Amino acid sequence: MPEGSESATMIIPQGTEIAVDAHGQLSIRTPGNLVLQNSGSFATLESVHGSIRIEHGVEVEAATVRCAESCFVQGSLTAWKVIARTLHLDDTAQAHIVLQETERMDVGRGARLVGNFSSEDELFHLFSRFADQVRSLPIYTSRRRSRTGRDVVNPGVVQAIADRAGNGDEEIVDGEAADLDETGSAPRERPLPEPLRFAYNLLERELEDAELTRGTRRVLQELVNLIEERDVETLRSTHRSLFAKLKEPGDNVRKAEWLIQDHFEAS
Repeated sequence: MPEGSESATMIIPQGTEIAVDAHGQLSIRTPGNLVLQNSGSFATLESVHGSIRIEHGVEVEAATVRCAESCFVQGSLTAWKVIARTLHLDDTAQAHIVLQETERMDVGRGARLVGNFSSEDELFHLFSRFADQVRSLPIYTSRRRSRTGRDVVNPGVVQAIADRAGNGDEEIVDGEAADLDETGSAPRERPLPEPLRFAYNLLERELEDAELTRGTRRVLQELVNLIEERDVETLRSTHRSLFAKLKEPGDNVRKAEWLIQDHFEAS
């Protein structure tokens, strides 16, 4: 280090846990207060017994922010979930929080708070009610590989693809014309009904759980494949028996089951 130069000192309290998840995002869990003086993206920020503070000019993005006392924001916070006794937004703060679990909230006069749902159920039902508006939003996505090794399109973009196909903007190649149904669309390009789209996303999320048993994973994958392939008639006749095979299903699975049953009962 050059003589006379200055640099900040970083102190990591005893008991602090720092980890990197499979997606390369950092998680910090500390027993005391946590102060963020630099911008960054995190999986989890947690203060077990203290508070979390985001200082002026600092932009923080995190999946989960959890603290025993106060989450104090002077800069900018974008989070899926904030759990704290108090959420305090300074006059200069900006917060985009989807789910917020706090006993008290203090919002400065010049602060901006977007989101603030009390639970995933509340968010889920709101998005279900305004599904058409959500679907009309601009879409950013990329193609991914399915678990069967094929390229598939996220269900959120199916409608846009179908619209372009209907306008003649997409070419059908490699003999796909033989797979067109009576509507003139290939099965995988037909738009999913909104309940099935939401159910698909919930089941995909559940499949990410590494602790699933082999039997549970097989049943969930079969449900996902039926929706992915637009095999609605098979799904209609088998969904009850498939869900009945799942022991102690999680919240995502229960919501997906409710959506699928409600869709077929209403149709």
